[in-house]
Amino acid sequence: MLRHALLEDHRQHAIEAALRRIDLAGITAEFAEDATSHLRQNALSWRSDRAAAHEIEARLAAYGFDQYALNLEVFVQTREIFLMFEGLLIAAQKRRTLLLKDIDHHRNSRQVKSAQNQQNA
Repeated sequence: MLRHALLEDHRQHAIEAALRRIDLAGITAEFAEDATSHLRQNALSWRSDRAAAHEIEARLAAYGFDQYALNLEVFVQTREIFLMFEGLLIAAQKRRTLLLKDIDHHRNSRQVKSAQNQQNA
């Protein structure tokens, strides 16, 4: 669920980046801030409005940005985050394994002590 939400959020950023490459080419510095704000709004509209999404995707396709190019942009943006999550999952699994081994060790030592006490009695 988290992975899907993360990919969807970064897909919006990938759409925004592609639109920036198309629409900001040749824009003067004085209009760049307004244009960037408009691009962000368009990318947000892509996420929430089906008609806007189709229009934006058609415009991107006209400039050579197909689904594969957008997917590549998404995975480039999310690579570090997924690597971080993977590292956290591996670390949690190692801690879990060590705790289970420690619990098993304590159970075995109690059983050995109990067996020794019964033999001594």
